Amino acid sequence: MSEEDSIKAGITAIKSGDLTRAASLFAQVVKENPSSERGWFLLGMSCSTLEQREYCLRRVIAINPNHADARKQLASLAKPVSTASTPAWAARDSQPFISSPKPPVSQTSQPFAGVSRSQETSPFVNTPKRQEYSPFVDAPKPAAETISPFIFEDVQDNPAVEEPVQKPDQSKKRKPQKKKINNVIVLVAVLSVIILVASGCGVVYILLSVRTTRPTSPNIPVVVPTSTVPATYTPAVVSSSTPTLVPQLVLPTPLPTQAYQPAFESAPCKFDIPKGADVKCGFAIVPEDRTGDISHTIKLAVAVFRSKNKTPDPEPVMFLQGGPGAEAVKLSAGAYKILVSPFLSQRDFIVFDQRGTGLSEPTLNCDELKKVYSQDIHGQVSSATRNLVYSNAFVSCNGLMISQGVKLNSYSTIESAADVKDVLSVLGYQKVDLYGASYGTRLAQVVMREYPGIVNSAILDSVVPIETSLFKNYPDSSTSALKELFDTCKNDSKCDAAYPNLETVFWDIVNKLDTKPVTVTSSTYPVGTITESLTGSSFMEIVLASIKNSSFISSAPQIISRFEVGDYSTLIAMQYSLPFAFDDISPGLYISMMCNEDILSNTLEEIQGNSSQRGVKDYGWLPFYGSAADIFKTCKSWGSKGPSLGENKALTSDIPALIITGTYDPVTPPTYGQQIAKNLSHSYYYEFPNLGHTPTAADSSGCAMNIAVEFLDNPIVEPDHSCMSQLAQVKFVVPYTGSPELPLQTVGVKGISVDVPTSWTDLGDGFFSRKNSALDFTQIGIVQAKVTAGQLKDWFSLGAYGYRGLDTAPVSSGQRESKGLTWALYTSTSNGMPVDIAMADYGTNSVVVMLFSHIDEHDALYRTVFLPMVDSVK
Repeated sequence: MSEEDSIKAGITAIKSGDLTRAASLFAQVVKENPSSERGWFLLGMSCSTLEQREYCLRRVIAINPNHADARKQLASLAKPVSTASTPAWAARDSQPFISSPKPPVSQTSQPFAGVSRSQETSPFVNTPKRQEYSPFVDAPKPAAETISPFIFEDVQDNPAVEEPVQKPDQSKKRKPQKKKINNVIVLVAVLSVIILVASGCGVVYILLSVRTTRPTSPNIPVVVPTSTVPATYTPAVVSSSTPTLVPQLVLPTPLPTQAYQPAFESAPCKFDIPKGADVKCGFAIVPEDRTGDISHTIKLAVAVFRSKNKTPDPEPVMFLQGGPGAEAVKLSAGAYKILVSPFLSQRDFIVFDQRGTGLSEPTLNCDELKKVYSQDIHGQVSSATRNLVYSNAFVSCNGLMISQGVKLNSYSTIESAADVKDVLSVLGYQKVDLYGASYGTRLAQVVMREYPGIVNSAILDSVVPIETSLFKNYPDSSTSALKELFDTCKNDSKCDAAYPNLETVFWDIVNKLDTKPVTVTSSTYPVGTITESLTGSSFMEIVLASIKNSSFISSAPQIISRFEVGDYSTLIAMQYSLPFAFDDISPGLYISMMCNEDILSNTLEEIQGNSSQRGVKDYGWLPFYGSAADIFKTCKSWGSKGPSLGENKALTSDIPALIITGTYDPVTPPTYGQQIAKNLSHSYYYEFPNLGHTPTAADSSGCAMNIAVEFLDNPIVEPDHSCMSQLAQVKFVVPYTGSPELPLQTVGVKGISVDVPTSWTDLGDGFFSRKNSALDFTQIGIVQAKVTAGQLKDWFSLGAYGYRGLDTAPVSSGQRESKGLTWALYTSTSNGMPVDIAMADYGTNSVVVMLFSHIDEHDALYRTVFLPMVDSVK
């Protein structure tokens, strides 16, 4: 029977009142043609349960967002808001947040790629690269559109992973007599900027959730063990994720898995093995599509770091990276001391690049999309054609992968969960302790739901609930996280005094920028320039990114205040990282998974209703950007259909679980952790009041990781969390006013004696940095040049050469006599920041003193640091 005949027969059955037969006929239609808009709609109208009807209608909307009848029917299915009382687990103010035998904590009491605990990176995507262009990261072109770490955040934007700062190309040789001058200028151009670490490239979600009431003291950790686990624990077998349906109707579900045998192929490690590590590398070979041609296989890159214990525990730890789409194998080597080493005293540590990512084969890269993005951030794509150019890039990327035989629908969390099972099997382990970060927690939950027999316990750091749409919750989540910042600053006397009415100032800036965007260009001499149009939405994303990464939280109020006076140094710092937004992330996998599992799990109307909230004009999720309608169109052009029935079903389990979250996390807020704790009967919940995303990587004290390790030693007993009582409160940075004056010390710099602030860090080559926060670009330097001061001034004044890193030619501001030297004083700016320059001749040479400062501190530093330094030069 043809599709048309089946539909006609089904309509006849409806007219005769035989809905059971009609549903069977329409189910056969959509089974044979999953893109049948009419088939899904009629099937929905024939279903006997509201759950089935809603599922079918959502499939219609996924195929045709403009289907009026389906939208009306969905609206009629909307459930009224519950008026039930707040559950005990969510009522922080009504009762203690501790239900285990342990007493309440006394009131006195980041994703990871090669980053030291003193620095900031982000989980979900580990890199100091800005992952915002576009947002779980944490995006392409941020210009007129918002850019954001929307990448679930792998462990790469963490403050705990250290990566080298990208510097301009200095490979061109220059004449010996001018080499020193050029080095100075390069230092001026580069050292005055610190790259803001944003999310997993990760590219990292900056999606949050509605905030519950928090304790009045920001220094009180929230600890919620949800139950006491019995001494003898046996995992219960969880039923199938597909809901039970009425016998007369079976909706189309994933095809049954074919019989297959995974294999392992040893291979050399494609990374520098950390000192002292014993690691085995190779590939797990599994079917790309377990329901189709099992002879078509893919390779999953695997690394096993062997325990230092001769008799390790039988259950290894398996790390599940975020993103989705961020690499994990190279990350584990780069962040070995932070991510891997803590577990090796008792157990092996397994890490693998999820299908489509990193070193796995194939990798779902989108070279055309990366090319367009690079052209865009360098001003080669006009705003009038941007949508068309990006649309073509998406279509090109999608078509190329399909032509190469990639079955994009097989790159999903469900398939990745099966990969976890197979990797464990080919390595010879029976059970595993899962360790998921950001998006990796969603994968961990699916593994626990689908294959509970292989999971001994789970660490869930910065939770992404399976059943929650980050895209839909974005407006509520972002404003909730911002409110957390505003309230905390208001309750801090120094912060409130320095930044009064912070919340009002913030929203005034958002409204002004939405009305009249500001164009900001960074001078990346000698590479070129990057230009962005700063809107209210993109400004909001920058602030959200700052509280996502724990080491930037203290700077967030100052970032807002500086924007108010025209200091865009934070945005400029991000611009330096834009060229690396796609590093360490697989755009193809990210697009496929976010479209199918998150974005298209909603209707366009649902998203548009939420996006009308305050401050949300556009979405900025790499590599998406623009309005909700734009993003829906992108997913449709990709061929995405939305989640299958039961794919996003919430996890209910008694497997021991440790849930860790950070109070300031705008990507995976504490409410998400509390949400899944309700359904995990043997779980322990710990909220770190001074951290953002992925505390196990971001916590410089090591407390979060220590709790995680102790939990694995005995998952049925609540771990010792006493270290939380010693956590330091966030100390917000306030502007320096000149009082008290900074103590100075005399130092020698290549034959020059000069006084510099005692507490500032010597960067070498005569430059000293204050570094009072992760985003402090204040520096002072002294250098010698083998030309006269007049020649050097002319050299700085050449507009054809970009003023050698300055925004404009130096402007004279007077003279100063000191210790036999006559100093010519000048002012300029570099990327909008004040620059003070003093030049003096001695013989045929000259000496130069330079101060780079922020607008709000310029006068105080000029008076207490710059002039005393000039006067002290011998």
